[in-house]
Amino acid sequence: MTFKKYTAIALALAALHATAHAADEEKPKANTQQARLDKSSGKALGRVIYRGATLIDGTAAAPRADMSIIVSDDRIEAVVPSAQLSDAQKAGARVVDVGGQYVLPGLIDSHVHYATNPDRPYAEAELRRNIYGGVTGVRDMAGDARELAGLSREALLNRIPSPDIFYASLVAGPSFFKDPRTVVAALGTQPGAVPWLYAVDDKTRLPLAVAQARGTGATGLKIYANLPGPLVRKLIAEANSQHFPVWTHMQVYPATPYDSLGATAVSHVCMIARHVREAGKSAYGHGGEPSYEGLTADDPGIRKYIAALVKSGTIMDATLSVYKTDGKHCHIDLAGDITRAMHAAGVKIIAGTDTDNTGDDPYPVLDGELEKLVKYAGFTPQQAITAATANAAEALGMQREFGTLVAGKAANMVFLQRDPLADIANVRSVVLTVKRGREYARADYKFTPLPAHED
Repeated sequence: MTFKKYTAIALALAALHATAHAADEEKPKANTQQARLDKSSGKALGRVIYRGATLIDGTAAAPRADMSIIVSDDRIEAVVPSAQLSDAQKAGARVVDVGGQYVLPGLIDSHVHYATNPDRPYAEAELRRNIYGGVTGVRDMAGDARELAGLSREALLNRIPSPDIFYASLVAGPSFFKDPRTVVAALGTQPGAVPWLYAVDDKTRLPLAVAQARGTGATGLKIYANLPGPLVRKLIAEANSQHFPVWTHMQVYPATPYDSLGATAVSHVCMIARHVREAGKSAYGHGGEPSYEGLTADDPGIRKYIAALVKSGTIMDATLSVYKTDGKHCHIDLAGDITRAMHAAGVKIIAGTDTDNTGDDPYPVLDGELEKLVKYAGFTPQQAITAATANAAEALGMQREFGTLVAGKAANMVFLQRDPLADIANVRSVVLTVKRGREYARADYKFTPLPAHED
């Protein structure tokens, strides 16, 4: 072999060695970059087995004792009887003993308002109380989307202790945007002319209006007030065609409750009572309510609407928490009676609060809504839980993502010390909340009264 050939071979071997060495060094670097990416995304890492709890999965299924939920990163890998855990499943996993506890899907409050009057300290305190109280998702039903987008991102990345936030972009008739709440929620801009608070009329290009609403990062379109029936129906049809959840007041005025049928969900059960007693009401407003004396869910006008609601498949956001016992407005007993009749007829009910909790209560306001569904609407505790889990996820259009505890869905769950099926008030016995695999131990929550807030 000549010196020239030897040199060529040596150089070739050196080049191959250098390439292999570089590749070997690149592997840990790539892994490090991926780890950093996972960390910055807020994604929980690793495998965890929550072993031994009684499973209440968010459906009508009977509870199952001594079950194990295997979580891989932010997803449920498997749900199996503890006795059937294999060595392969246990290998490398952190095991959390939850024997004697009860596990439910993470709860969802389907009607909140955290940015009608943006107040970041209050919102973060309320969100913190929710996540440490077992609430892993909230549906914000209109406010300043700029603020909500920021909160939603911080929650998703686990930079603040918070449920995931799914918010609405609102459309209404032009006359509604004199409402002072819209001025506050659009500060620096013109209410009615921004995509999260948008005025529509018969000249509006509806496909563009819905697309702009989606562009805010919203999860759904809220149809709010002062719109005629034909326009409400067109908005619902356009949102449905774009596969965008559409949420409305049951009655938008002057549109009737029947014009909102076909929406994903409608809010405020007593609006049908007001329609029956005040059919000619033409504009949104809370004042001057009629008498509801003697009215029940058996009224022919209410029964007719319930039948139409069943046929449409629209979900009902009852918001029992907004109805009181003072007799000045729709009474909680009447609201509960109508909700009971809807539920018995086959309407899916979701648990939304639409009311602030007291600042000195360490538990979520959603707990009270669940208690009202049981007390006033005759729900079983299991049916109330379904209203705040599986049904709520469906109203968000995210039933494939969460709402029940099955393999493949996000690891959103809450562990309770006491049986909520024996007493729905036991939803307050929270031990641990898990949201997308991240753990929020109740023992770590240091409650202080919430700051004063005006909506």
